[in-house]
Formats: sequence, C-alpha cells, structure tokens
Amino acid sequence: MVLVVGVVVGALVATVPFRLWLLVPAAAAWAGVAVVLAELGRWHPAGALNPVFALTASATVPIALSTVPAAALAAAGAAVFALLLALPGRTARDGGDPVRYRLSWHGLRPSDPVGRHAARYLLGIAAAGLAVATSGIGHPYWTFVTASVPMSAPDLHARLTRAAQRVIGTAAGLGVAALVLAARPSSYAAIIVIAVLQACTELTTGRNYSLGLVFFTPMALLLGDLMLPASIGTLLTQRALETVIGLTIALAATVITHERRTPTSRTPPRDHLLDHV
Repeated sequence: MVLVVGVVVGALVATVPFRLWLLVPAAAAWAGVAVVLAELGRWHPAGALNPVFALTASATVPIALSTVPAAALAAAGAAVFALLLALPGRTARDGGDPVRYRLSWHGLRPSDPVGRHAARYLLGIAAAGLAVATSGIGHPYWTFVTASVPMSAPDLHARLTRAAQRVIGTAAGLGVAALVLAARPSSYAAIIVIAVLQACTELTTGRNYSLGLVFFTPMALLLGDLMLPASIGTLLTQRALETVIGLTIALAATVITHERRTPTSRTPPRDHLLDHV
C-alpha cells in the first residue's frame, strides 16, 4: 500500500510545471512518514528507501493529469501480482503470533531513536531535493535514493560503512553499466536484462552490499535510459555525480542528528533499527 500510494503521489507531482520544487517537501514528508511506519511494523528492509524510490522515480518524467489513473492501476496491479507470487510460497516459519510493540504514534517524540531517525530522513531528503531542484540533474530520483541508503542503517558506524560500500559498489557497477549500455538492448531485451540484474541484486545484496551494487547500478542506468534517454557518457557521469551528492547529504544529516551519548546513557537494542539490505 505504501509503495502504491508513493507512485500515485509521485505521478500527481509529475503533472505540475514546478514538479522538482514540489518534490522537495513531498519527498521529505513521505520519507518521514515511511520510516516511522517501517519502525512500527519492523519492516525489512528497514528505512524509507523503497517508499522514497517509488515517489521520486514516479515524479521524474512530466505527465498529463489524465495519465495518473493509469499509473495507479499499473502500480496496484504490480503489487497484487507480487502478492500472488509471494503468498503461496509462505511456510509455517513465516507465521507465528504477532509481536506487540510498545512504540506508537502517540508516544513518538523527536528525542526518541525513531523520532531522530525520522528527523534524519526529513533533513536529508529535503536537502537532496534542494540539490536536485537547483542543479537540474537529469535523473533526480537517483540523488534521493542515494541519500536514503546510509540513513537506513542502525547507527553511525553502520551508516559510514554503508556509504563506503555505496562508493565502491557504484564505481564497479559503472564499468558493468558501460558494457550493458553499449550493447543497446531493445525494449523487450532491456526488460529481460533488467529482470536478470534485479534477481542478481536480490541474491547478493544481503551478503555484500558493494557486490549487490555491481548488478544494481547497470539496472538503474538501463531503467534511467528508458525513462530519459541520454548518451552513455552522460548517464555514467550523472550517476557518479548524484552518488557523491546524495552520500554527502546523507552523511551531513547523520552527523547533525547523531546522538552524543553520555557514559551513563543506555544504548537502544540493536534490532531497534534494522539493517537495510
């Protein structure tokens, strides 16, 4: 439901002439809401990366208002299809009694770890939006997604590690992307290549994030080329530039919102903020 709503909101943003400026508050607010929902439901992967991706990617290409219902139906149909594929594969281990959490909307405060996590996303995504709106980068959602990646990790050390892995994996993935884009796959061939790269991403990201990016980066560039066609050199340059901008913003937001604990302060449980895979 969150992903479908994100696509619809993004499609609505794409209908206005000043969509990039409207995307700044819309994406920031959506990221803050999504990260709280993710913590309330203990979603995996954690954080707001996927909801932010759904909204910002849908707002990238300008569309007519009459196209929004088609976008909503496509997103809802994809979600239903995914559930039909996933639910029959459930096993007894997937069930069990629901876990009751004490966290609620009423008890949420900015000083709480989850409140601070939401504030980090609000600050980081808003800054990413301003960078996108003022720079005129060709694929703006790349900056939003990149900024979301480190912030989804549970602590400062994990966020710094995730940022380093992002740089290493993206650099290697750009080399693979150059080869894939040079082949110029047609529309149907591109769909098959994207599906294979997505499968490889899912199989490797949980084991090594940098390795997962080797497959994810060419997939993202191939999708980007289908949405906003450009030369190979332009696509590679934009991806590298937006990776640097997004990570810089994410690390700045992390440092600003980082809690400086005293020796007597208690550290929240490790599983309070789940790692993003």
